[in-house]
Amino acid sequence: MKVSEEVDLIEGTRANVYVFRVGGSVVQVDAGFDKNAQQIVTYYENSGLVPSMVILTHSHVDHIRGLGTIYTIYRPLVYAHREEIPVITGHGRQYFKNPFMRVVLPFIRVPTVPLVNDVFGLALDGVKIVETPGHTPGSITVLLNTGHGRFAFVGDAAFEREGRLYVNERYSIDAQKSHESLEKIKQMSPVIVLPGHGKPVKLRGAVIGPLFA
Repeated sequence: MKVSEEVDLIEGTRANVYVFRVGGSVVQVDAGFDKNAQQIVTYYENSGLVPSMVILTHSHVDHIRGLGTIYTIYRPLVYAHREEIPVITGHGRQYFKNPFMRVVLPFIRVPTVPLVNDVFGLALDGVKIVETPGHTPGSITVLLNTGHGRFAFVGDAAFEREGRLYVNERYSIDAQKSHESLEKIKQMSPVIVLPGHGKPVKLRGAVIGPLFA
């Protein structure tokens, strides 16, 4: 799905995967679930694009398990918040509040990559990294400014339902920080919010509504 001239949403992944183009770089945001990795590869094959880098909004399994396949094929640079890097490289435990996930996670294998860079060392024209913790300690928002608008790739810092943004407290490590981060995202208005789950939402002043009917 084309969100704008520079931004695509790869449909059909368990958690939303976005691709945007800035300067000479092709940037993928999040990596979905491993079973959906082929859909991402098919997107690149059909578009003729090759990812220069992958930015991970946080380290939950449904956002990083597809990374192994993408890394093996394309060898992009990988970026994440320093708090999330140990999980992505296989040296730390997943951040989860939900008791069920704590039980099943030891049985879920997460393909790791050898090197993940601190996202605050990333320098791209028109791109700003904003800390939006709560869902996990190192959750981030990737804020992109283009000639066609402003876009906030928020991962799971905000979920969408019926055109509205909300915090999923069930899966948030710190609910209070999550609500504070959601308010921070709303203050980015005017902006198109691109959540990890749900549809894009357009914020303009105090108005919130779906981008696509």
